[in-house]
Amino acid sequence: MSEEPRSSYPKEPRFTPEQESEKGITRVPATPRDVIHILIGAFLLVLCFGVALTGALTRVWWVFGAAGFVAIIVVADIALALRRQRRLGVGPESRG
Repeated sequence: MSEEPRSSYPKEPRFTPEQESEKGITRVPATPRDVIHILIGAFLLVLCFGVALTGALTRVWWVFGAAGFVAIIVVADIALALRRQRRLGVGPESRG
């Protein structure tokens, strides 16, 4: 029986079932907190757009401004959640 020759560098890491979906697509590491921030943030952005549009069409400018202010906060929160996700790392070395 012949054994594989030993090499000085580590083998290419394999993907485990936790890191690959059933379709073979690599999964993105994420915490439930980040996922919730992104999902609720997306919903709030749609809601802010509707409120801002209503405020602009009825010419109630303070409603338009308040919706815009909330939308800016939501976009910043989504950006921070995405940044936290990226910081977790990708691939088999991730212990996220």
